[in-house]
Amino acid sequence: MTSAERNRQAAVLIWSSLIVVTVLLLSRRVAGGIGNVSSVWPSVLVSSLATLLSGFGWTSFQQQAAARSLRTEQIAAVVAWLPTWLSGVALLPSDSTLARGWLFGIAALSATGMALSVSTSLKRERRVATEAPSFARRVSEVGHLSKVVDRMTTSPLSADPDLGVRATVAAPSDLSVFDPVAEERSGDSTTQWMTRQSLPDGTEQIEGAIRVSFAAGQRAASVHVPFSPPFATVPQVECETDGDDPARWKLAVVYAYGMRVDLKRESSDEPAEIELSYSATCEATASEAA
Repeated sequence: MTSAERNRQAAVLIWSSLIVVTVLLLSRRVAGGIGNVSSVWPSVLVSSLATLLSGFGWTSFQQQAAARSLRTEQIAAVVAWLPTWLSGVALLPSDSTLARGWLFGIAALSATGMALSVSTSLKRERRVATEAPSFARRVSEVGHLSKVVDRMTTSPLSADPDLGVRATVAAPSDLSVFDPVAEERSGDSTTQWMTRQSLPDGTEQIEGAIRVSFAAGQRAASVHVPFSPPFATVPQVECETDGDDPARWKLAVVYAYGMRVDLKRESSDEPAEIELSYSATCEATASEAA
């Protein structure tokens, strides 16, 4: 199970529990099971607890990796907002202005926070949407250049229609021969690596890591990872962080041709390096399996 699915299940479980408890309290109040309440504290405590739990569920929902539609955001906001004040209404004293003011403040505060959160999410999605075409174009250009290089290296003298000229590859010399380092990756010199493999069941998998440097005073950074060639569909992604300081990761957006991961560390006093490890898996489609 991915972190996105765990976050979604946690939010649904919290909101479902709050809604059930709120409905039970309101039903007992309407049926007369809850008598006249004279103290404001039951209403204040219950509404405060419901607000904290609902806010925790909303935070978990916002950390969901997959992109969400505006309607999904709105429905989740309403579901998270209702228990924050309705739970207190069930225990509301009939003649208490203080309790009514408290519930009104709770409702207004939670609604404002969720509205700001939705607005921030929409701005982020618009920014990603504007960056996506250029990102896809860069990935396409890399794929095109790799094909051109492959044709040039396999044919000493050929007419390349993409370049519009005749490409001649000279015989390799001591200066032109690619001589990679035969040693294993060094933890000090390697800043990123990626391995792609096809599993026996047709699943495509990419595993890799990127070392991200943080300057003193810097707490957040974004990492862009291209998938070239692109996957057939949007892959499932898992990430882990390891480094000098504790850090949290959030999968901001995932496409078939790449992803963006946002990193945020807890401390920003000193420079630090954090290694982001990732695994992207795309199961074989029906046509590929056939």
